[in-house]
Amino acid sequence: MKGSKLLYATCFLMLLTLSCKKWIEVEPKTQIENERFFANVQGFTEALNGVYIKIGTTPLYGRELTFGLADVLGGMYNLSTSNGSVAYRDAFAGSYQNDGPRPIIEGIWSNSYNAISNLNNILEQLETADRSMFIGNQYELIKGEALGLRAFLHFDLLRLYTPSIKNAGLDKPGVPYVTQYRPVLTPRLTVANTLEKISADLDAAELLLKADPLFTNAAVNLERDLKFNYYAVKAVKARVALWKDDKPAALAAAEEVIAAAPVKFPFVLQSAVASSNEAARNRVFTTEHIFGLYVNKLAQNYVSLLDSTRFTTTLIITAARLAEQFETASVGTTDYRNVYLIRNLTGLATPKIFFGKLYQAAGITEAFSKRMPLIKIPEMYYIAAECLKDTDPAKAIAYLTTVRAARGVTATINASSTAVQIQEEIRKEYWKEMPSEGQFFFYHKRMNSTAVPGVSGSYPPARYVLPLPQLETEFGY
Repeated sequence: MKGSKLLYATCFLMLLTLSCKKWIEVEPKTQIENERFFANVQGFTEALNGVYIKIGTTPLYGRELTFGLADVLGGMYNLSTSNGSVAYRDAFAGSYQNDGPRPIIEGIWSNSYNAISNLNNILEQLETADRSMFIGNQYELIKGEALGLRAFLHFDLLRLYTPSIKNAGLDKPGVPYVTQYRPVLTPRLTVANTLEKISADLDAAELLLKADPLFTNAAVNLERDLKFNYYAVKAVKARVALWKDDKPAALAAAEEVIAAAPVKFPFVLQSAVASSNEAARNRVFTTEHIFGLYVNKLAQNYVSLLDSTRFTTTLIITAARLAEQFETASVGTTDYRNVYLIRNLTGLATPKIFFGKLYQAAGITEAFSKRMPLIKIPEMYYIAAECLKDTDPAKAIAYLTTVRAARGVTATINASSTAVQIQEEIRKEYWKEMPSEGQFFFYHKRMNSTAVPGVSGSYPPARYVLPLPQLETEFGY
């Protein structure tokens, strides 16, 4: 049996007094440290917070799986020899084994499995913990979040490192679904079986997170959007089902979140986005976050790529690409995402246009700073629309119209649009809505699209699949 070798080189991030070598070789001492660390609820909450911090680092959702590699592969930027790093240019060209992209791709794999390893340790410690130490719904929330995050991370690994369903079906090799903390060889299952395990974890998380105050309480602003909450489970279920082309299941999950949206995840108001005070502008639309992260170093991560004077490394867009993306010749002149979220640095010798969603203005309002959106409410409307475009096109158009109206778009979608035309409107919405969130690449891949912005000619489907790390292939993958 083969399994993830890079996983075995990771350390339990909360037990900082132990080296990696000691973690692997000195199991009795590790067990003692675990017992001490998890002797109270604080240990569990700190361990879980450690995972959130881990997945917010630059190899994962603090850069590469949001505005970094994922958006590069999705064609969000205009890459050329005068902008964008060599690593990103090589990646966009599909030269994944070159010296630039390879460490980034391997870093996503190893850091994801590191986080999964720590989630597994939390889950194993919960099984033997004294339940009396937990008050109220603490046990259910910790376990539900850990299971949900484990599914979330495995699903993104599957989406990155295996072919899409439309390209290769369900019988191709998936990714190792690791459920144990100790270094046990984990087989690489089929895509179908990997998805089954993802769904099983999500089902278990859903039951536990029915204790989530975001679900049980009508109140909002509980900061549960910074945790993997009940509605995050449903949102990922919608993503997973649509990936499998199970439209009834995707629609049911998406519509449950949509039903809660007016109270739990209301659309941001124009007044919050259009503030003349740069520091008070809610660029990340925090009210709409179903799940996101607090990334302490977001300004540092962001400025090196999306707001820099280093012209050869920044990720820019051209005026022509911007006009195409937001349809400024027809419907995009009032679109908040175009009017308020684009930064055009015209004072430079060579003007540069950046996506400004994550821009950390000087003195930025605390409620909007360091926030990385991972799932927002518009995506649930897009999923519902895609599920209905063949059977109920009027309702599909209504879902799209709801998002467009909330973004200041006044132009209407033709009521007699075909399913193909509705799908094209959905594609354009992903392109407008998802800069800096990494989801446009996954949209292209799920659709097995041969047309990606910035690619001349047909996009090769094989390019959608990131290569496994060298250490994995050495063991027969």
